Amino acid sequence: MGLVVAKPEDAAPAFADAWNRHDMDDFAALFADDANFVNVVGMWWKNRTEIEQAHRATHETMFRNSRLEGVVSSVVELSSGLASVHYTWILTGASTPDGLSAGTREGILLLVVKEEQVGWRIKVAQNTDIVPGAIAPRSTAGR
Repeated sequence: MGLVVAKPEDAAPAFADAWNRHDMDDFAALFADDANFVNVVGMWWKNRTEIEQAHRATHETMFRNSRLEGVVSSVVELSSGLASVHYTWILTGASTPDGLSAGTREGILLLVVKEEQVGWRIKVAQNTDIVPGAIAPRSTAGR
């Protein structure tokens, strides 16, 4: 596991870099052993091995030609050695299960990262597709 993430905000670009190289060894190395990952369709993997296996399978099929681009849009220190990172992304080149183009997707990836002896590692990941045209009622909280 040669990847070292030096700062919380480096975790998301490292995630995208490993994704774009389709290098699931480097991808898995970004996660803590006991990490949790919930993907955009609600699949929940509960350790690094499950995360790696699931992503390896999809990068051999539907994400084989995909490209993930994005920007770190938020970094919040939660406590010493613990931070959240929001990464706003665009995915191109993916295919549907039947091999057709999946078109362009946009979303937001939330990473909770923890500082460990080997650098910052992802403890929790939650990925969300942005649904074009979706609206929600105004919040009445605090009124």
